Amino acid sequence: MNSEIDEHEPLHDCGTLMMWVDCYNCEEGYSYHDCGEDTCCCLDPENNVRCDICRGATGWWGCPKVSSR
Repeated sequence: MNSEIDEHEPLHDCGTLMMWVDCYNCEEGYSYHDCGEDTCCCLDPENNVRCDICRGATGWWGCPKVSSR
């Protein structure tokens, strides 16, 4: 979670304070490496493709009242 974001964010639909949920698909907003080559020969490939689940935000605000199924 970004340090400049508070741990809880109010949301009127939830009726309580929201909790930050870390994205399960990425690290620091990037999900995988794509250098544009068919066969990657990068010595130290770093993830450089923005995560399509959280859109690069590293997570999202979720309602603690909603159970995850």
